[in-house]
Amino acid sequence: MKNFWNFLHENFKLQTIGYCSLFISFSLLLSFQGCIKESSTINLAPDDLLNAVYTDSVSLVAYSVLEDTLNTRNLQSNFLGFLEDPVFGTTTTGVFTQFIPAGNSVNFGTSPQLDSIVLTLRYAGGFYGDTLNPFAIKVFRLDEDILSEEPYYQNKRFTYFPDNLTYNSDFRLYPKPKSKVKLDTIVEAHARIRLSDELGNLLLHSTEEMASNESFKKFFKGLYICAEPLANNGSLVNFNLISSISGIHLYYSNDTVHTHFQFYIKSNVTVRVAAYEHDYKTGSSEFVNQIISKDTLLGKEMLYVQSMGGIKTKISFPHIKAFKNRNIVINKAELVITNIGEELSLFKPPQKLSIRGVDSKGSLVSIPDASTMYWGGNYDETAKEYRFRITKYIQNIILKDDFSPFIYLVTDKAAADASRLIINGTHPANLTKRLRLELYYTEY
Repeated sequence: MKNFWNFLHENFKLQTIGYCSLFISFSLLLSFQGCIKESSTINLAPDDLLNAVYTDSVSLVAYSVLEDTLNTRNLQSNFLGFLEDPVFGTTTTGVFTQFIPAGNSVNFGTSPQLDSIVLTLRYAGGFYGDTLNPFAIKVFRLDEDILSEEPYYQNKRFTYFPDNLTYNSDFRLYPKPKSKVKLDTIVEAHARIRLSDELGNLLLHSTEEMASNESFKKFFKGLYICAEPLANNGSLVNFNLISSISGIHLYYSNDTVHTHFQFYIKSNVTVRVAAYEHDYKTGSSEFVNQIISKDTLLGKEMLYVQSMGGIKTKISFPHIKAFKNRNIVINKAELVITNIGEELSLFKPPQKLSIRGVDSKGSLVSIPDASTMYWGGNYDETAKEYRFRITKYIQNIILKDDFSPFIYLVTDKAAADASRLIINGTHPANLTKRLRLELYYTEY
């Protein structure tokens, strides 16, 4: 009898353990399934996408076009220079900018004599291209007001007087972004451009116009500082115009005392507008045919992106809305872009790309994925590619009528960055490196 009760006791204990284990396992399964459902709105790793269908054969149509709306007003820094690119043609940059005097109670004395007038531009540290070759710089006085509240775009050109104001009419800048130069008691890396004595004397004898910042900007509307091409590759050099180092330095003497006065480019007080000019006709034939001749079929082989109001790529998903007729949840949607550009030491690819969404009216809209840690867009030097996780945006395109099934691919900070990119098209020779959308979805 004792053995019988021991048998029942041991058997019951084992069954209890089995039931508990089954209950715990079932609970964990429910919990795990709950996590999968909740995570369907974020970007999961492929191993986590249980029961998800994978495809990279979603139809894409892509081609590159000219950029048309890039606001270049009051950028944090400005590029100056000239660049000759065997694929993209030539790019020339300049800047229109106002100045204000250092103080409004200006007194240069009874008989001031001009020593010299110098335009200084503080290097911001960045450059693009070959800085071993110089480029020509010319400076002109503006003949048109720069309005304080007006948005200005990359193709804006203000009118200016035709006379070049550089003291040396053939002035050439040899960029030295890391070489420090002494300015009075300050040692910083900057470019120095001596201007004409006529401009110096004009400012030296116009103290009445310096009673206020507004009166001075009305009298002296500003300068157009621009580069001109020379017979070399050239470079685009980044300058910090709102640095205290940058500005117009007026050197003068009164009797035997030599002194100097500065006119500043000041944030929130003056306006500066970057000007970019691209001549694409000198680019490669494939590039010219796609961009200038608008042969969109060439986007199957090769695509282009360029900053400074240059080139953007339109990517369409012509059949993606067909998913709306099926019970589908997008688990993960990743756009993959492969860099195929050569001469990377001279024409480095952008460190980051960006995407612009478009609504049914053609207006730019924000992409919800951009606010998440899964967004991406950074350059992977090892794989030579960029990846964007645009799960929510693809889901919106499928479900919402006010989302158009296409996007624009651009460089990040396109107005204040110098870079260009050549990428694989939708049907290149190497299909494994094509522009593609990698899609994981669950159908229920």
